[in-house]
Amino acid sequence: MATESSSESKSDPSIGARIDNRLDSFSVVHRLLGLVALVALLLALPQVLNDYHVQVLFIVFLFIVLGYGWNILSGFTGYINFGYAGFVGLGAYVTVISVVDFGIPWYAALVIAGISTAIIGTLISAPILRLDGAYFAIAMLSLATAGQLAMSSDYLTPITRGGSGISFFPALSYTEQYYLAVVLAVGVGYATYRLAKSPRGLRLLAIREDELLASALGVKTTREKLTMMLVHAGIAGIGGGLLAFNLSYVDPSTVFGLRYTELPIVMVLFGTAGSVLGPIIGGITFIFISEALWASFPTLHQFFFGIAIMLVVMFMPRGLIERLKDRGYLPRRRSL
Repeated sequence: MATESSSESKSDPSIGARIDNRLDSFSVVHRLLGLVALVALLLALPQVLNDYHVQVLFIVFLFIVLGYGWNILSGFTGYINFGYAGFVGLGAYVTVISVVDFGIPWYAALVIAGISTAIIGTLISAPILRLDGAYFAIAMLSLATAGQLAMSSDYLTPITRGGSGISFFPALSYTEQYYLAVVLAVGVGYATYRLAKSPRGLRLLAIREDELLASALGVKTTREKLTMMLVHAGIAGIGGGLLAFNLSYVDPSTVFGLRYTELPIVMVLFGTAGSVLGPIIGGITFIFISEALWASFPTLHQFFFGIAIMLVVMFMPRGLIERLKDRGYLPRRRSL
């Protein structure tokens, strides 16, 4: 009897294997219908929620967008960017200046912010990509700090208004901002899914594991890193523009804040770097934890939040997705 029960447990597929088989059984049409249903549900939420909850959900999806942007470069290639807030702040300023000083429509301003941040960020960061490890991280942090100081300097004051910042009235309501954040999150999430399944995604992961070996095997590492930096900075720029709409005000200390580097990093590491679901799981978890701690401990919430981050790094260094894969609760797919 014991032998029979042992053989049955061995033949019984794990939860991850059953999920894998179920995913394989879904056609493209089924997956598309599921995605449409999910988006429709998310877009319907403001009809049953109050303004505060809509604002909280906006923050969740904004940081999911920023998390995906950080993950595109740092999660897939292992080049950890501690200066991500520099791209977010630049995108916020480009958006606001485009709207206030040039009268450009909000949607065009967001596109301009994404393109300009992608180009400027890549050109400035290209030499730094020759570094690796802690040297790259520190250099990017220094670059973000320099960007914040430049926005408040006397040289750029006629454009940026220096430390006094720029106030404006966005054309989008809170609900419309939430809708835009949802659409952007779904868009960059799908792009990450396609990247993870593609040969390029495999090349990026090879760079993360051993860049020298990847180069020896024919991977054009410099080109791949520059391409991902372009996308990485562009998404941050669009996210910065959306942030500016929500704040109705930009100044260097606000839009270049450490929060816009810290939270995307923690979200992605908690979920699992280089994964598709990681930024979603991390974003939902940590934004709600942050809001709950702020509501309960308004003067100590940053302390408790720091403790939560430390526990994640200590006990789940590879992230939740990899932990669930190791335990057989999720299939071993790069597209997760």
